[in-house]
Amino acid sequence: MRAPVIEHQKEHTVPLSPVFSFPSFVRPLVAGTLCALLTACGGGASPDATGERAATTAETDGAVLSRTELAAAEKQAAAADASPSPAPLDALPAGQIAAKSAYVSGAVARKALAVSTPVYRFYNGSTGAHFFTTSTVERDNIVATLSPPFGLEGAAFSVASAFSPGLSPVHRFFNTQTGVHFYTISEAERASVVATLPHFLYEGVAYHASQVAGAGLIPFYRFFVPSKGFHFYTASESEKNSIIANLSATYSFEGVGYHVLDSDWRAEKLPNTGVGSAQCLQAGSNTLVVCTDSAATSLSVQQDGHRININPMRFLLLTGFTSDQCMADEITGLVWEGKTGTGTRAGSNTYTRLGNNAATDTSGYVAAVNALALCGFTDWRMPTALELQTMLRYGDTSPPMALSKGPAGTQAGEYWSSDTSSGSTGFTTSFADGMVFTDSTSNAHHVRLVRGSMLNDPRFSFGSVSYAGDAANNLVNDALTGLQWRRCLEGMNWNGNTCTGTAGSFSQEQALVHARNQSGWRLPNIKELGSLVDRTRTASPRIDTNAFPALGQPAAWSSTPLVANTAGAWAVGFTTGAVGYTSRTDLTGVRLVRINP
Repeated sequence: MRAPVIEHQKEHTVPLSPVFSFPSFVRPLVAGTLCALLTACGGGASPDATGERAATTAETDGAVLSRTELAAAEKQAAAADASPSPAPLDALPAGQIAAKSAYVSGAVARKALAVSTPVYRFYNGSTGAHFFTTSTVERDNIVATLSPPFGLEGAAFSVASAFSPGLSPVHRFFNTQTGVHFYTISEAERASVVATLPHFLYEGVAYHASQVAGAGLIPFYRFFVPSKGFHFYTASESEKNSIIANLSATYSFEGVGYHVLDSDWRAEKLPNTGVGSAQCLQAGSNTLVVCTDSAATSLSVQQDGHRININPMRFLLLTGFTSDQCMADEITGLVWEGKTGTGTRAGSNTYTRLGNNAATDTSGYVAAVNALALCGFTDWRMPTALELQTMLRYGDTSPPMALSKGPAGTQAGEYWSSDTSSGSTGFTTSFADGMVFTDSTSNAHHVRLVRGSMLNDPRFSFGSVSYAGDAANNLVNDALTGLQWRRCLEGMNWNGNTCTGTAGSFSQEQALVHARNQSGWRLPNIKELGSLVDRTRTASPRIDTNAFPALGQPAAWSSTPLVANTAGAWAVGFTTGAVGYTSRTDLTGVRLVRINP
């Protein structure tokens, strides 16, 4: 039996009899250990003449090593693109360079957002040197115990706190003569420093960054100051240009050290819904119009159809394979199994989900495909309901709701996911009507396997943004999607600990109008809203209650119209974990997502 999206059960019909009833750092350092060797960080006693000359010579040679290695990485990336069988991004081991197209498209940076962290910069007023750290413990200890002379200048740029495909480790050294830290992504330079500069104490991997340029990445420049024997670094183009123009006599420009994440870059990591540019709503009507029409823009300029050019679904045919074998989703990075017309992997085959390893069960099918080493991989698995939902085209008016250029063999029916509702029920995603519901695991449905991951934990972090009535930390940063969410449903306010007040009830048109009137916010589309369902929770509410506490409504509206019956629109039930549609006049909650530039 399909679980209700909100209260009512739903049959496979588009007519709108009510569907809803809405009632590290590897080794974190603290200030005490950081500055134990000198009286202050970021530059203390000057080195003697011999030590200064040695450092100057070795580090200038190091700059050559670093530049040479970056140039080699660019060539390696270009060669990977020309390879007859380039490895998918998710298949890359730590430190391996990705194909250049993965950097240019932003795929590398988009993946890294899952583990992105700010780098804090300090200025030492006594020496003129700077210090960088990703550790909030280290940052706070310096602020508490070494200010002055240290002044916190804030978050200068972002990096990956752990390995992410296409990135490389950045090594951190402590110069015991100058009290300054040195950073390099070059393995050759790291080895040279270890071998020739014993006064440089190796402290391990500080973070991960890119040796190759690309979208969402910015150059991290390095200068050497011979008179003081330390380096200066900046990710600011204007600061770099100013130093070259005004301080070139004392600051020797060494070029790009590596590439870091652009702190101002936002990359949404979900494919769009496939709703088209002629599928926008207008005020007071259920008739869809061209999205540029004034009737549509006066209602909202952030409708689903207005965002058609953001992350359109794109599938990459892996070199040497066909669409009935495997294809990669360029947005999510997932690699999907294609289906054959007949045989073991026929798209028309159906399976139970009992976990009994039978050939007719999903567990047996996963084992069989991995035994085949399909496309050379043995880590195929069942997808989550959300991963399946990323492939749906909600702009289609007839099933199957799947991209024609995607993996072969999509059926107009339900597909089992790996998500469990209870011991005997699991979630299915339907390519007939786009819904996500539950069914008995003894029933047979279609299967499409996947490999890779959309997320490296942790998923949610918190920030603050101006919103009337809210306290600090009212913003949820979602590493899975790259989106930013308001923590409370509309009508409620964040008091610093939870959401208080009464959640509002809106029709879908009212929801669009309300979102339009909140500057910088919009109504999410159905894939975005569906991404917030936590189906690892087997009881209501099925949403992360630390990130989104005090669920004040059982469901929330999306901006996605039901194109097969425009009197309806899509919504998500957070009590059941279901994705479905209902009449646009029904009343339920609104959860806003921030508009990214």
